[in-house]
Amino acid sequence: MPKFLGRDPAIWLGLVAIAVQFLVAWGVDLNEEHQALINAAATAAMGLLVALSVARDQIVAAAAGLLTAVLQLGVSFGWDLSQERIATAGALLTALLAAWLRTQVTAPVAPDGSRVRKVTPVGPPGT
Repeated sequence: MPKFLGRDPAIWLGLVAIAVQFLVAWGVDLNEEHQALINAAATAAMGLLVALSVARDQIVAAAAGLLTAVLQLGVSFGWDLSQERIATAGALLTALLAAWLRTQVTAPVAPDGSRVRKVTPVGPPGT
């Protein structure tokens, strides 16, 4: 599992959850829905970071999930967004990332159609 700033992703998500509880205890007006959506958006953001660090070619779903979570969070705070707008924003992001990703990855198939074994680097990253 990748680490961010020397910590496991679960530690950061726990910190976000505790920070939200702290804010509520100190008088910030966040209802249960707001709290849940903040934690969901943080989880989606961490999912995107993990995808970027371990499977860069699979970030489309993580990015679309993060966008949806953030837009739903905005709706809970009063943004005037319909579910149709949220869905079309996700579709647009998915299409844009898919178009970009197409230029960034190579299918593991040889010209003759046979499968090419994925080579995993040995040693620390960047060596």
